[in-house]
Amino acid sequence: MRKKLLFIYNPHAGKGTMKNKLSDVIETFMKADYEVTVYATQREEEATEIVLEHAGDYDRVVCSGGDGTLHEVTQGLMELPAEKRPVCGYIPAGTVNDFARGLKLPMRVKLAARVSAKDKIKPLDIGRMNGRCFTYVCAFGAFTSVSYETPQAFKNLLGKTAYLLQGMAQLGSIKAYHVKIQADQETIEDDFIFGMVSNAKSIGGFSFFKNRNVSLNDGLFEGVFIRKPKTPMELQAVLNSFVKLEPNEQILGFHAKNFIIASEEEIPFTLDGENGGSYRRTEIQCCHRAIDYVWG
Repeated sequence: MRKKLLFIYNPHAGKGTMKNKLSDVIETFMKADYEVTVYATQREEEATEIVLEHAGDYDRVVCSGGDGTLHEVTQGLMELPAEKRPVCGYIPAGTVNDFARGLKLPMRVKLAARVSAKDKIKPLDIGRMNGRCFTYVCAFGAFTSVSYETPQAFKNLLGKTAYLLQGMAQLGSIKAYHVKIQADQETIEDDFIFGMVSNAKSIGGFSFFKNRNVSLNDGLFEGVFIRKPKTPMELQAVLNSFVKLEPNEQILGFHAKNFIIASEEEIPFTLDGENGGSYRRTEIQCCHRAIDYVWG
């Protein structure tokens, strides 16, 4: 009996290249002895709905799009009972593709399709933030809204440069939040301009932990929090460290399973580069090895 594969793709992601590669992708799956069902998403959160309605009847789900599409598929998978979650493959077709880089997936569609049909599978930790899930990053503060506020056409034209230009435009409006951060048993309270909890080798196309061993399924997330700079020189040092993560007394780093971020004012968050809502208290948990992904 042939295996069943559910293929979900965003026709607008990246430069829309999947439209011209679709027949090749389906043929690749069929050669791997899969019976293929295809859905093209037309609106936000539709991928989550498709997964919830159909994925439990399939042996494998493969999605193609940017990190936002993967985020929606992950949300759907996490809402299914653990015993009904199929293996998940990913064909990156977005602008930066942080998650794909962490899994060493090819950036070319045909090659990524071949990989996603194979059986090199590993379980991956998934984050849960106030009931919502994320694949690789939950963040607040400076520049975190760039990914979802940058127009899609701008991303398609300029790629990663679009994010950098949009981020530069926000330099004059950096806001600090007074928060209390609890990372497992450690607690710190201060003013911060940026904070993230991640499970990734890179964020925004940049490697934050170049000299550290970051595992994607060790049951721990990496937290990075940047204190509010008090002088222009400190601000420049923070911005440089934001790219390179060089040692700096204003940058705090933690490895922890659980994080609590509390403030007296609502703080806007992003989840996998998408709008994650605003909260005064944010609880983040690591769901250890929750979903099986195909790795490169």
